[in-house]
Amino acid sequence: MNLTDLPQVLDERSGNPAGHVMHDVRLRGVRAKVVARRRRRIATWTTCAVVALAGVATAAVVPGLHSDVAPVPADSPSPVRTIDGFPEYANGARLVAVKSATLPERRVELTIVPTTLDLVVSTRCDEALLQEQLSINGHDFVSHGDCGAGHLGPGWANYGVAVGRPSTFVLTITGVRQLNQSGEIQTQLPSSGTFGLAIGERVPLDQYPVPPRSSGTLGPLLLPAGCTEVPCGDFVIIRSDPADPSRAVRETVIWKTIETIMMDSQTPGLLHLRVNGKEITTGRWWDYSTIPDSMYGDKDGRWTREFGLTLRPGDPVTIEVVPEGTTGAWQIVFAP
Repeated sequence: MNLTDLPQVLDERSGNPAGHVMHDVRLRGVRAKVVARRRRRIATWTTCAVVALAGVATAAVVPGLHSDVAPVPADSPSPVRTIDGFPEYANGARLVAVKSATLPERRVELTIVPTTLDLVVSTRCDEALLQEQLSINGHDFVSHGDCGAGHLGPGWANYGVAVGRPSTFVLTITGVRQLNQSGEIQTQLPSSGTFGLAIGERVPLDQYPVPPRSSGTLGPLLLPAGCTEVPCGDFVIIRSDPADPSRAVRETVIWKTIETIMMDSQTPGLLHLRVNGKEITTGRWWDYSTIPDSMYGDKDGRWTREFGLTLRPGDPVTIEVVPEGTTGAWQIVFAP
C-alpha cells in the first residue's frame, strides 16, 4: 500500500470500533518497547520529583525569542485512525507506506522515495516474542530483535537512504524467542498471525494532531539518580523560564566533558539545543508522557568530528535552548 491508497483505507477503517481497540493494545506494546529502549540508553537515571535548582549556572532569559508554533490539540473525542494496525500519526510522523503479511509468510518489503530523512520506521506482530530482521537498501539494520519496535531517525543516510531516491526496507520474521533464561531463538513459527512494516515521515509540529491536554497535574520531569539538592553534583541543568516556557533560555557555564545529555518536557513541543552557537540536537515530544529524549556528549571527541566543536574543560561555554510549541516546564541535563 502506498500514500495514494491511504485516504480510501482511512475512510473505510476509521469507523471500526474493534479495530481501534486492537490498535490501542498494539500501540501500548510498541510504546513500551520504545520507552524501554530509551531507558536502557540512560540506565543511570531514575525518576525523581522536580526540584528547584539554582546556582548551577547564571541563567538568562533571551528577550523576544518566543515560539510562534503551538501544538494543535486533537479533536476530542475522535477515533484513532489506523492502517493495517498502525496509527496514521505516531512519534511526530504521518504514515507514507505500510504493508502487512500473514504467517507462514515471513517477509514484507516496502520501497519509498523519501522527501525527508526524518523518518520513523515501525514494525508490529500479532504473536508475542517474534524475532525480526530489518534491512535497508541491502544493509543489515536490525538482526534478531523483538518485533514491534519503533526506529527513529536521523541516521538513515548511513544505510544509503537519500531524499528523492528510492529506498527499500525489508522486514523478515526469523523466529520466536522462548520464555526461558537462555532466551533461545526457535526458527519454527506459529501457524497463524500477522506482521507488518510501516514507514512515516515527520511533519511540522503545527500539522501534528497532539492529544488534548489532561485536566490533571502534568507529569514530573526526570533528574539524575540521587539528585535532590542544589547544586546536584557536577550536573549542569538548564530549565525553562517558570513564567513563560516558550521563551528561549541562554546560560554560560564552565565546561566539563559531557557523557550524556537528557532532555525532558512536560508537554508536546521541540527543544532546539545549541552549544556555542552550533545546534547539536532537537528534543521532540508529541504527547504528555514526559518520556526523556537523550543525546551523547562530547566525550571521545565526537562533537569535534560531527559538529566542529572543540570544548575544553574549564572554558566558558554558552548553551542556548530555543523551545518550539512547548506550553509546560522543560529541562536539559548535562551529565559529565
